[in-house]
Amino acid sequence: MSRPMTLKEAASVAISGEKNFGDCIDEFVDTFYLDHPDKKRQQGRIEDIPPIIGNPSQDAWIGAVGEHLARRWGLEVPAWTRRPEHYLLDRPKFVPDSRALRSILICESPAAFRSRMIFTFAEPLQRARFPLKAG
Repeated sequence: MSRPMTLKEAASVAISGEKNFGDCIDEFVDTFYLDHPDKKRQQGRIEDIPPIIGNPSQDAWIGAVGEHLARRWGLEVPAWTRRPEHYLLDRPKFVPDSRALRSILICESPAAFRSRMIFTFAEPLQRARFPLKAG
């Protein structure tokens, strides 16, 4: 299968088992960044409602990705990101899972991740294709 073109496709591919969840998200994010600074194309990549995966950690991550990309790059936050299924973690998740980094992750984690009890670095979706600045 080719690279997921939308966040909805990334979730669907992860559910199918064709690729693992992390690879699906990374490939989608690369595609999203290749559109920079075309906000209309970027908005289209996060707008369609992704299916619920059924794994609270992955569903929280999908919701956080959609919301964070919208906020970070000046797009409209899709309404689907506020579905209750994206807020079902029952304990904090640290990415990376390092006790030594926890205080840093708690401070740096963007709101879209923190609100879902995911604690990570300030730019959790940074990739080689990461744009240098917002369009």
